[in-house]
Amino acid sequence: MVNALRLLPLLTVLLALAVGFWTIAHLDTGIGDEDVHRFQINWFIEGRYEIFQYVTMVPLYHWLVASLAELSGLTSLQGLRLVHMALAVTAIPAFYLLCRRLYPECAAPRTLQFLFIPTLFPLYFVTYTDLPALAVTLLMLERVVARHYAWAAVFALLAVLMRQPNIAWVGFALALIACQVARDHGRGIFALDNLRAAARRGWLLLLVVLAFLVFALWNGGVAVGDVEQHPLSINLSNLYFCLLVAWALFLPFNVEQLGNIGRLMAEHKWMWALLAAAFLVYFFTYTAPHKYNTPELDFYRHNLLIHYTVDFTLGRILAFVPIAWMALSFVTAANSSDYRREMLLLAPFALLSFLPMPLIEPRYYIVALCLFLALRPTMSRAASVATFAYYIPASAWILYNISRQNFFI
Repeated sequence: MVNALRLLPLLTVLLALAVGFWTIAHLDTGIGDEDVHRFQINWFIEGRYEIFQYVTMVPLYHWLVASLAELSGLTSLQGLRLVHMALAVTAIPAFYLLCRRLYPECAAPRTLQFLFIPTLFPLYFVTYTDLPALAVTLLMLERVVARHYAWAAVFALLAVLMRQPNIAWVGFALALIACQVARDHGRGIFALDNLRAAARRGWLLLLVVLAFLVFALWNGGVAVGDVEQHPLSINLSNLYFCLLVAWALFLPFNVEQLGNIGRLMAEHKWMWALLAAAFLVYFFTYTAPHKYNTPELDFYRHNLLIHYTVDFTLGRILAFVPIAWMALSFVTAANSSDYRREMLLLAPFALLSFLPMPLIEPRYYIVALCLFLALRPTMSRAASVATFAYYIPASAWILYNISRQNFFI
């Protein structure tokens, strides 16, 4: 009986993936950016080693899918999706291994929550780069936590080759090493001696950063293709939308934080003035000028939410409530987490990962949201149950509508 219960999480994962793939099999055409990625994959299968003009990343993911598809003979649309899923599901054990390093007693339930994140679950079944790139990013961080820095550098290189913005998370990995050195020697993280010692431990990761900088200078930017739509910028709207998405995804946790938020605001009354100033900055800087964020592209449902919260004054005002709530929940979560330093360092590297993006896109926040899930303090049983009760039907509903081409995330 005990052994059967231990197998229950694994059986849940397998059942969810089987039902998910069966659902997406109804979709007999590419959706979203799938066709862009399939163009590149099929070019590699055909022996055409060029980069398709709309592929913005270094095509390591595409080469891997093409190679496995050729090897297995799975070169149809559904075959490519199956090969993709074989790569994407590696994110599940990668997240579990990271959680086992951080909170071993609740690694399994956190991993199940990770599996059913509604904005993440559909990406197991469509040929997008996000989940395979997430897997190697999580493995990089798990190896850092385990202090196996050479392997961390290998995974760091793979993460950046799959999605260039993952260079921000290589920086976070170096920050984690600085935290380790500080704990080992009782020094401040930013003490010069501490940073030197961290650099010595993480020199292979520094080489990955250096290689990225050389690539960016040689390439004239970060994006490989579709460059005119992906110039580097400072887009505060991605911060606001990330907080809005995070608030919705972690709603049961945020509800639990209300008491802590109340105490925080009572103890630090100056934070009311900070919130008022933040509202003014938000109100006058929350914009969505990118051509891919227009309300006419409401098939991508995040554009509809952007439209209602940007273009309507009342919507913009009301949206600040969950945005501020999530920001305060992050502060209270960091204060009560076993990994306070790591959580506080998560914030600037999350900003570095998506602020330079001119397009508002929820997929840009995937790594940051997953790391918040891994690092945050433990929830009550009631909040965990509420999370599953919300995630599973939401994931099923979103995937069903994607499979029927009603909308995409």
